[in-house]
Amino acid sequence: MILKDKIIIEDYRAQKNDFIELGNTVNNILTDLLKENGIKLFSSEHRVKTEKSLMGKLNLKGDKYASLDDITDILGMRLICFFSDEVDKVAELIAEHFVIDWDNSVDKRTQLDPRMFGYMSIHFICSLPADAGYPENLTEKRFEIQVRSVLQHVWADIEHDMGYKSQFGVPYAVKRSFSKIASLLEIADEQFVQTRNDLKRYTDDTRARIAADTAEDLPIDTVSLNEYIRLSHAMNSLLNEISDLSDCAAEIYIVPADVYISQLKWLGIKTIGALGNMLARNHDLALKLAARTLKGNDIDTLVSNVGLRYLCRAELLAGGYTEAQAAEFLNLSYNNAQRSKNAAKSLFRIKGSMI
Repeated sequence: MILKDKIIIEDYRAQKNDFIELGNTVNNILTDLLKENGIKLFSSEHRVKTEKSLMGKLNLKGDKYASLDDITDILGMRLICFFSDEVDKVAELIAEHFVIDWDNSVDKRTQLDPRMFGYMSIHFICSLPADAGYPENLTEKRFEIQVRSVLQHVWADIEHDMGYKSQFGVPYAVKRSFSKIASLLEIADEQFVQTRNDLKRYTDDTRARIAADTAEDLPIDTVSLNEYIRLSHAMNSLLNEISDLSDCAAEIYIVPADVYISQLKWLGIKTIGALGNMLARNHDLALKLAARTLKGNDIDTLVSNVGLRYLCRAELLAGGYTEAQAAEFLNLSYNNAQRSKNAAKSLFRIKGSMI
């Protein structure tokens, strides 16, 4: 090893703990920034290059580096976003809160020939701002942050593991295959963003219609059912009445209602309007059923699905269903035939006294 590289290795050993501290500091900054801006990552990681890795880098590209300061990826961070448009949002936050070495940073997405497909990622070479109160031993060091989407990350890992970027020539047929796969991943990235946006628009529209009581024709699905329980005046009135049955006026804890979709479908309740009608005709009976369980008990928390639970059981009693049919219905949630039969028998035992 030449003298210059030996000095770089010695400097690395002396400063390794500073890089470790810098990594923890930058990771904490990014964690807080992403949380404040409501961005959830698929994953994030950071590492300080090992001495063995650094020696390998110097053996391959030693002529490029005169000192340790010239090596910008001793500390490397990688942020993996769920969606490709979030890559730009994360990049903006990084540019706002760190000092960027633009000459050495690169957006791989803009470097590809428009006719080509392949690796896409943003690589920032950064440092901490010197006027933000960080120790000088940290602000004088540069580090790399890579930002990419999940599918871009998958492509990069597969490309790396298959040796696509090796120094040897890749056969034309293999290049074509890689290009076709990359194009499909790029399209998939765009479609995931489109699907997420479509779901948000549907959720916003559903929420507005339920709040305005104009959602009668909406089919029952995960979005509409959860929003109905959360926003429907009639459902919330029932939930509050059930809550008041407890001696301590139990607090309603919101939980997903997805498990009731199959049960409502079994009862023939397929739209929000049909659910509202079931609530109207079974309100009093559902409340009586709830009272048998909750009245006089010291229960301080109830889940938001409790209204559906008693409404469905009231429908079994008042809707002309047999005890055997009730057992079939209850088995959708119990998944235990004997337990379902016992529960149906108990439910129908009180039928005469309540209807």
